[in-house]
Amino acid sequence: MRNRILITGACGFTGRHLIARLAIERPAAITGLGVGNRPAPTGWTHVACDLTDEAAVDREVAAARPEVVFHLAGAIRAASADAFRRINVEGFRNLCSALRRMAQRSGRPVRMVAVGSAAEIGSAGMSHPPVNEDVACVPESDYGRSKWEATQLALAEPPDGLLQIVVARAFNLIGPGQGDASAPGSFARQVLAVAAGRSAAVKCGRLDTRRDFVDVRDAAEAYLALARHGRPGQVYNVCAGRSHRIGDLLDYLIDAVGGRIPVVAESLPARQGDVADIFGDHAKIVEQTGWQPRISIEQSLSELLGSPYVRLSSLTVAG
Repeated sequence: MRNRILITGACGFTGRHLIARLAIERPAAITGLGVGNRPAPTGWTHVACDLTDEAAVDREVAAARPEVVFHLAGAIRAASADAFRRINVEGFRNLCSALRRMAQRSGRPVRMVAVGSAAEIGSAGMSHPPVNEDVACVPESDYGRSKWEATQLALAEPPDGLLQIVVARAFNLIGPGQGDASAPGSFARQVLAVAAGRSAAVKCGRLDTRRDFVDVRDAAEAYLALARHGRPGQVYNVCAGRSHRIGDLLDYLIDAVGGRIPVVAESLPARQGDVADIFGDHAKIVEQTGWQPRISIEQSLSELLGSPYVRLSSLTVAG
């Protein structure tokens, strides 16, 4: 991919893995936009830019002159529905406007992979897995509603226009470097803390739900495949196509450090939109791009923990 590439959220969990993968491709230039000033490794340029600042976004897009854009930035946690909307919707709108203006000046189309979320679907759509891209989306969380509104903005772009957007609907990501915002990341940190004697027990919520986890490196490969072969104006599920019980992931991590780690499961009320089992159908992206998830859940968990890859039999699969 010898293009000029722009990545929003470049210093985030997925952004770091995507940049590492792109380094193999040796693109013409990579510009990463993110919040705050962070040193960038050799091979790409990091620029501090708040996507909610329309003038700043326009300025940085004009300077980067991208041919391909990967939009990974967004709020997963926010104080209110308005905050989610300001970041996830208005920030995306500013990016699209800036790219459209740049494309009009250059006369060349820009291709974007905009990363959405399975949270857009809602519990009604998730009630009969595997879930494909045609399911009706009725999101129930503020986060899900903001991501669905951004997806609608993306799909409103003419597929043959100057801004050509492909939407990657990502399910649950997992892999090395994942933070506490996810259950696997929180489990790994707590298991290591207990094993090192810095904590007495792993604290967690419900362990009986099942979710579709796809390794972040497989997701990065999916985004590259969609940049090359995805059809503008289309949504593609990026998922493993199977689900795992959350408690089994914790059991695997505990076994990987030698076991005998106390677990305190808090009795939490079910949240609105909670579904017992969620997994997606990835037939569309497989058929149209040739992408396949390749990294096993065991490898993802082992490398999240920072331990050698070990295969245990505690993980059960649905799908």
